[in-house]
Amino acid sequence: MGDIIRTVRNGKFLGFYVRFKDVDGRRKVRASHQPTRELARRYLVEIEARVARGLLGLPEPPPPVPTVSELCERFLTEYSRPRIKDLARYRRYARTALRRALPRLGGFAADQVTPADLQRLRDELSKRGAANSVRLTLSFLSTLFTWAVRQRLVPANPMRGVELPARRELAEYLSRDEVRALLATAAERASRGALLDRLRHVCLGVALHTGLRRGELLGLRWRDLDLEARRLTVARSYGGTPKGDKPRHLRLPQALVPLLAAWAAACPPTPEGLVFPLGSAQKPRAGAAHHKLDLATLCAEAGCRALVRPWHALRHTFASHYVMQGGSLLALQKILGHSDIKMTLIYAHLAPDFLDTEMDRLKF
Repeated sequence: MGDIIRTVRNGKFLGFYVRFKDVDGRRKVRASHQPTRELARRYLVEIEARVARGLLGLPEPPPPVPTVSELCERFLTEYSRPRIKDLARYRRYARTALRRALPRLGGFAADQVTPADLQRLRDELSKRGAANSVRLTLSFLSTLFTWAVRQRLVPANPMRGVELPARRELAEYLSRDEVRALLATAAERASRGALLDRLRHVCLGVALHTGLRRGELLGLRWRDLDLEARRLTVARSYGGTPKGDKPRHLRLPQALVPLLAAWAAACPPTPEGLVFPLGSAQKPRAGAAHHKLDLATLCAEAGCRALVRPWHALRHTFASHYVMQGGSLLALQKILGHSDIKMTLIYAHLAPDFLDTEMDRLKF
């Protein structure tokens, strides 16, 4: 049986405390916050009834619900999935995308955010930002709230049912004249003998003739190449696996064989055997300091248009000219490593026979 204690200090009544034995067997004393002994007794009876049912006499209050800003910080620290190849890079992208939402939502309690709040956020961001950037922010918010539901921090994902802006495909590519000018400029700079210029010239040639992603280029090793059999294995992206987590095997274009053979004799050796080693001489690694390649400056020097994503534009350039010269879209899907043919179909309109005779099909 518990006790009720009337507490007085320096002649001043402080209140009634209750003393009881909790379900864990420990004696505890707690303030009742009741003005009379009778109300304190009823409070003690409620506590003892809980203990008799095997429950804590005074359950711990639930932790306060975090704000959206606090939830973002926890997400960026704790969230992880086995399929994320570069977690640090993923978190950088997530932080950049989520930062756009914080001026409007950051101070909200995470469980008070509604679909209407997110729709207003979408409309505000759409007025001043690109559709793909808004879509990315909302996608990361959806991932954030899905994770928070699993962590029991919020009851539901408010992004459910919120319509995302339509994706805009940015397939910028260089014309044939621009490609020739770019390769000529890169070759001229490489002829001066600087190792970085020679590396960039070869890297540029491989990109334009194979459509590899930048990470796939900079993760390429000499053992992934067979110059005699003209075989190229795309086994890595930087230091990890390529998109889709599967290697793909390509036929090495004949135009690249002499270029790569000459570079093999000059390429600095590295522990990984990188074809395009960057970083310091002491610590070369896949993709390190890729900004040194500075493709944007080379494009400007060659008189090419300014590109939003220069290295990815080389991939689009390969794909676009491949299709314009009659290449198969199904083959292109395999070459580029697209998991879904829908990604490859953005080049369909460039095919020389696209809709060529379709409008003449009808006969009346």
